[in-house]
Amino acid sequence: MVSHSAADAGWNRVSRAAALYRLLRRLAPPAFILAVACVLFATAPVAGDFSYSDAPRHALNGAFVKDFIAAWPWHDPAGWAENYYLQYPALSILFYPPLFYFVEAAAFALFGVSHAAAQGTVAVFYALLGFGVYRTARLFLPRYAALGSALMLMSAPELAFWGRQVMLDILAYASLSWAAFCFARFLRHDRTRDLACAAALVLAAIYIKYNVAFIVPVFALTMIAERRAASFRDRRVLLAAALAALGLLPALWLNLRFGIANFQSAAALANELPRWSVAAWTFYPALLPEILGWPVLLLALAGAALLLAGKLPAFKGWPAWLLLAWVVVGYVGFSAIALRAPRHFLPVMTPFVILAAASLVYFLPRRIAGLASCVAGIGTLAYTLIAVPVPVITGHQALADYAAAAAPPNAVVLFSGYRDGNFVFDLRTHEERRDITILRADKLLLRVAVERQRGVGEAAYSEDQIAALIRDLGISLIVAEDGFWDDLTEMRRFARVLNRSDFAVVAHVAIAGTMGHSDKSFTIYRPTYPVAAKTTRLSIEMPIINRTFQGEIR
Repeated sequence: MVSHSAADAGWNRVSRAAALYRLLRRLAPPAFILAVACVLFATAPVAGDFSYSDAPRHALNGAFVKDFIAAWPWHDPAGWAENYYLQYPALSILFYPPLFYFVEAAAFALFGVSHAAAQGTVAVFYALLGFGVYRTARLFLPRYAALGSALMLMSAPELAFWGRQVMLDILAYASLSWAAFCFARFLRHDRTRDLACAAALVLAAIYIKYNVAFIVPVFALTMIAERRAASFRDRRVLLAAALAALGLLPALWLNLRFGIANFQSAAALANELPRWSVAAWTFYPALLPEILGWPVLLLALAGAALLLAGKLPAFKGWPAWLLLAWVVVGYVGFSAIALRAPRHFLPVMTPFVILAAASLVYFLPRRIAGLASCVAGIGTLAYTLIAVPVPVITGHQALADYAAAAAPPNAVVLFSGYRDGNFVFDLRTHEERRDITILRADKLLLRVAVERQRGVGEAAYSEDQIAALIRDLGISLIVAEDGFWDDLTEMRRFARVLNRSDFAVVAHVAIAGTMGHSDKSFTIYRPTYPVAAKTTRLSIEMPIINRTFQGEIR
């Protein structure tokens, strides 16, 4: 006969085991999501080897915010910012919404200014994106099917590509994913705090990247479809809309003041299609296999067919409106914009992965469906890691390391080359060499509004004038890309000046990488004459914003 104490002890052990099992079930989704984010971070470039030209600029913008807060130059913030640009001429902070840069600045304050810290910040947002999609999918799907939808999204080739760059797309998408979760909770439970959180998170997403604003009409259409005229009588909705509109005013000002010039620059680079052509409106649908991979896309299409046929009971009513409006509004909005690229369409992918998991739940038994959904996500991750490696461009960190080691105190270093952002940020990571000022040859000798496609003006200096300019600016080291823009008269003159006896070659650095690129090698020169250490006032034209930055160097 078993005693009561032994029975109680056995029951307690069973209860503890059951509690542990329930805890592990709850922890499994965030653990898997975090693991995927860590794997992608581990396979991302983190050694100054940026491949996309905007990435080091986004990293430098975070360093600027950190340095600005540390300096606290409220007596003349504009003058301080201009001087910062003159020292590190690769900033782009005003051309993009600033929220991410403050988060990045906090990471830099904790871990130091580095490519790894910047990429690590992106990885945190990547995990938040996955968890936001999981929480949204969990409103309609079983636990592991919802987890599978998050894994399918995080592992998607195009998302994993941009999630391993210091770019804004994944960051804004993460905030948008949580906004969608809060909005869905509001429609389900009618709680004011969910509506407030949704509005705040939409604002946060827009203050990271403007194009996620497409979600606003998505939410509006969904609410009207669900509540019809009552939507316009709900004081909470009207107040949230009014406060969000008020919160958008600074973003609107920034966009009108600086963003339009950035859009014009981007449009100049785009291979624009006629707005109403078939090619323009099939551009993004044709890219879906590249963005998601064929297996996930086919599952998503099956899920969409089931949704339209009314075969998914969990999505009846406003959930169906939310998913359909998300896809349709996103498709129309991004297709109508002249600048088209796969990464711009990424925030439209949430309905696809949720419907992909829903199709598995429909066709398979519940337990197998969850497992199959997770397998689809893990299989996509394996494919992405093997077949879609992240490109890198190497060599600029070596250039920065050499300059940091060889330049004298308070040196002025002249850089001439395509990837100035890589060099400038990589040199900024040398905290021991904050005394170095970097000048760009293209800013001194040319007038370029971001890219050559928008036109180039040349200063028309003679070789002797270029040599005198280098001497007068007290330049101690010249880092010059071989053959850089040598189709321009001014740059050919500059190259001939460097081959004079006034300059000696001190190093060569090869540029390599896993993607096609025009820059192949750099030569580093040092003046053979004594460099006079002096303070010089410099003016740099900023044609894209029709301003001139002025300040003192050295």
